[in-house]
Amino acid sequence: GGKPISVEILGHDFVKTDEIAYRIRDALNNIKGAVDVTISRELGKPELQIEVDRTKAASLGLSIAQITDTMRTYFYGKTATKYREGGDEYDIFLRLKDSDRRSISDIENIPITSVSGRLIRLKNVAKVVYRTGPIQIERQNQERIITVDANVFKRSMGDVAKDVKKYINKMNIPGDVTINLGSDVEEQIKSFRDLFMLFLLGIILVYMVMAAQFESLLDPFIVMFSVPFAFTGVAFGLFFGGIALSMISFIGLIMLVGIVVNNAIVLVDYINILRARGLSVYDAITKGGQNRLRPVLMTTITTLAGMCPLALSRGEGSELWRPLGISMVGGLSVSTLITLVLVPVLYAILEAKVKKK
Repeated sequence: GGKPISVEILGHDFVKTDEIAYRIRDALNNIKGAVDVTISRELGKPELQIEVDRTKAASLGLSIAQITDTMRTYFYGKTATKYREGGDEYDIFLRLKDSDRRSISDIENIPITSVSGRLIRLKNVAKVVYRTGPIQIERQNQERIITVDANVFKRSMGDVAKDVKKYINKMNIPGDVTINLGSDVEEQIKSFRDLFMLFLLGIILVYMVMAAQFESLLDPFIVMFSVPFAFTGVAFGLFFGGIALSMISFIGLIMLVGIVVNNAIVLVDYINILRARGLSVYDAITKGGQNRLRPVLMTTITTLAGMCPLALSRGEGSELWRPLGISMVGGLSVSTLITLVLVPVLYAILEAKVKKK
């Protein structure tokens, strides 16, 4: 439910992390496409902070744990024991009376019992300071975190995130502070990584199926040679359509792995049949190209016709499916031309050089 751009700043020191957060906020306000920039940690809550002189406290036999436990008991309260009567239990809550915890002097004069049994006033080992602090402290993995969030307008999230990364890389970040990009940017990186693995898996499975059908390792390689050129078509389609690479368009790219090889399979399989009938390589490629031109074009045109409504849609919700249609149309168009021209040429070269050996 957060904003698309989220810069996570992790660190214990409030002063350092707040300073970095406000610098990043100012930078985001100057980045094109970043709007509605906000900071998660709001300042302005008045509070009294107790600064303990650790050296003096240790010399008097007091630890930080003793001081904090005593302060919590006196001002917040602590359940000392329980009172039971008639089967009912009642908490006995121990803390100072309201009249004894109204001013700063009341805090400074609180007695704390040391290890040796001496009573030591808080003002002898600490001072009470009036400051303003955060209204709420957020944590991630037990570490204090402050986030700088922004929406994206009229620009892709990836481009805005890239500019944010450039600015963060130029910053002088203290060693105890960590800066990460979270929210939708983090999810997008994970999704693209998973989709890329699915893409590689799809290529391997398609090659394995064709190798089993052709009973050859070389012919599937010729067919798969048309797949990389589908990327070129997708790139051209997204560029001229003014659309950034997204998860939906990447899904279209994965679908193309199984679609663009169909035309090459039809062509190469028929050429192999003609070769088995005794035709030479050149004659088989020439005749195969002539006889399989119509099926290849029919397959391509029908698929493109089915995808055109997605690619050309402008109605409500079209921003979700339009990248899929454009990536399919661009990739299939270019790969078909490659299938008709480059696949026969590659077939002739490999037949002449590799299979002879």
